[in-house]
Amino acid sequence: GFVLGNGLINAGAFNSVRMSKGKFTGGEFVHKSMERDYAAFVGLARTVGSDAGVTEADQDGVVYSVLLDVDASAGVPGGSERFMTGVLNGGGAAKKELLALNNNMDRIGPDSYVGDYNEGDKFGAHIAYETGSLPSVDAGVCQFVYTGGFMSILIYQYKVFPAMIKYAKENTPEGSPIVIATTCTTRDQICTHYIPLQKADKFYLAGRAPTKEYAESLGSDASGIDIAAAFKGLARVLG
Repeated sequence: GFVLGNGLINAGAFNSVRMSKGKFTGGEFVHKSMERDYAAFVGLARTVGSDAGVTEADQDGVVYSVLLDVDASAGVPGGSERFMTGVLNGGGAAKKELLALNNNMDRIGPDSYVGDYNEGDKFGAHIAYETGSLPSVDAGVCQFVYTGGFMSILIYQYKVFPAMIKYAKENTPEGSPIVIATTCTTRDQICTHYIPLQKADKFYLAGRAPTKEYAESLGSDASGIDIAAAFKGLARVLG
């Protein structure tokens, strides 16, 4: 009805997706990782920001989510997509502070039951922080409206990310891995999305398998619920 339509408009459903060439800076990435539907990265970014003393309004350029299995054509089952959310280039003090939190948590793996890794309303609190280095690369860049809610993520999945993936495939050798790094701010209501045009394989930190191999290892079994499946008609609306 009216509320749904208004929500779609506010979240940019009818905005065009504009790509430009830019640079993803790369650097040290202190992060948590998860295997869930990509809608979960918003909650995990909120937790990481809270741990780092960064509000949602100020996360742009500080807190990033790296979506590893964003290319739907690779066949990763809904709810099993991998992503990493953390602080990029936060400096030695921030790294020490975040890693110290590992000492006071009940460590669990990223594929544990959702209730096991939360602490009250703090999403992913019991997932340990890891460190790794993301490369500095040429990237396709897209800035798109962000409402901070579920509607934005759906529009990203159905409209923004497919356009970015198409752009990357047109500007990289055939078969190149596809990943997207995202940083958002609620103050400006904008997310900046980067899709690497080189060295995308270096974003699979800690020996993680590339998307194609990961999808093959899962077969047809999904570890979670594809919440976007309830919105199949949305793709037709977004065009």
